Amino acid sequence: MNSFEVYALAIGANLAYSTSTLVFSYYARRFSSMWINQTKVIVAFIAFIVALFMNGNIVPVSPTVFTLLFLSGLSGLCIGDIFLFRAFTTLGPGRSLVIYSFQPLLLGIYGYLFLNQIFSANHTLAVICMIICIFIFMLERNKQAGTWDLRSFMWAFLGIILDSFGVMLTRSSYELAPGLETFQVNVIRCLGAICGFILINPKSYLQVFKELKTLPNKDKWIIFVSSFCGCFLSLTLYLAALKYAHVGTLTAISITGPIWVALLECVYYRKLPNFYLLSAFAFFLTGFYLMVMT
Repeated sequence: MNSFEVYALAIGANLAYSTSTLVFSYYARRFSSMWINQTKVIVAFIAFIVALFMNGNIVPVSPTVFTLLFLSGLSGLCIGDIFLFRAFTTLGPGRSLVIYSFQPLLLGIYGYLFLNQIFSANHTLAVICMIICIFIFMLERNKQAGTWDLRSFMWAFLGIILDSFGVMLTRSSYELAPGLETFQVNVIRCLGAICGFILINPKSYLQVFKELKTLPNKDKWIIFVSSFCGCFLSLTLYLAALKYAHVGTLTAISITGPIWVALLECVYYRKLPNFYLLSAFAFFLTGFYLMVMT
């Protein structure tokens, strides 16, 4: 798989996830961040099981690999997303997703220390371009809001740290078992997340199912489609890319999330992209070009 294909998968994953965050943030405010996380994980878990048996490529995994993937789901899909979705309820998805710009730094250190991956000059410049995008968005958001919501940014930052830790564990499992396929990996990760939710509140899933039954069919379909795209589809694409990619530069592509959300907001509110969005998009294209040409 060449660099363009890998990064195309990553962009597809980010677009699927970031679009779904608009729905996730709405239901996180309506119910709770834990409620919508449990719902999206159980939908994805069922979809991954179906996809795994349809694919038929199930390989034996060692206790070490299983533990790594289980903890990856517990860290990223359970605890990390609870913090991140809590930030969604106050900052909104676009502003919360800007924190993902710091993930390349965390995973770049991991790749350097444990995977013998070295940042080239192009990699370094690409990450710098992505981070500049984030500061442009932060400047715009704070100019509009007139204040910093540090507590909400801290929720988002905790979420991305735990998500990064989950990505590190998943990549380590790929290193130990190269034959693993994405569907099998995600079944184990979702299982870890589900067990985490049960440990936090053993009766919580009963409440989730009870409230889902009372929702109109339109809401049920919206939640199902957003969970399928935002969890099943995005994880399938992202982990397929993660298996082959340079981890630091792969996560730098997360800037596509806030840019895409900002574009959707422009369409929804019928406003033309402003100077900030156009500037951020220019830096994103520059950074993506540098990564592809590496």
